[in-house]
Amino acid sequence: MTAFRALTVSIASLPLAFVATPASAQVDDAIVLNILRNCAQIDDATARLACYDNNIRAAGGQARPAVPGEMEAPQGGRGAPVDTRGPSGFGREDVRTADRFERPASQMDEMRARVRSVQERQRGIYLLTLEDGAQWLFSESVPFAYRAPRPGDSIEIDRAALGSFLMTFDDQRSVRVERVR
Repeated sequence: MTAFRALTVSIASLPLAFVATPASAQVDDAIVLNILRNCAQIDDATARLACYDNNIRAAGGQARPAVPGEMEAPQGGRGAPVDTRGPSGFGREDVRTADRFERPASQMDEMRARVRSVQERQRGIYLLTLEDGAQWLFSESVPFAYRAPRPGDSIEIDRAALGSFLMTFDDQRSVRVERVR
């Protein structure tokens, strides 16, 4: 008797399998990717965003309803406004802020500074705080024989390729660093 019921339910639900599904669910991801690549070539930022929003729906995604310029001001802890001035000085563009890709015409390519404090984060990875309050973190581990800077020591940081920085200390090999604050 249960086999008969299963067969009856299967036959009764067969017409539901032929109901049409929405066309948006049938768009190939490769096609959507090509469309979004074409959107990336649009120079006007507003038109480019509209292109992304209009075509992401074809991939089954949802466009954000917010309009640029109408977003809420960022809030810090306990609802306090966030300091929007951001970091200043050498390497400030390496700190993740909204204006980090703008390069001023008077940007320096190297700097010398004194170390205020040193913290070893991991073996061979150090966080240096300079006298001006800027913090630099080693991006790569240094060998055991490397003598890390101490408070009061002078270091030199040079701008390197692809937006990276190299720190030189005490005629040792250069170490790739990144500014974190």
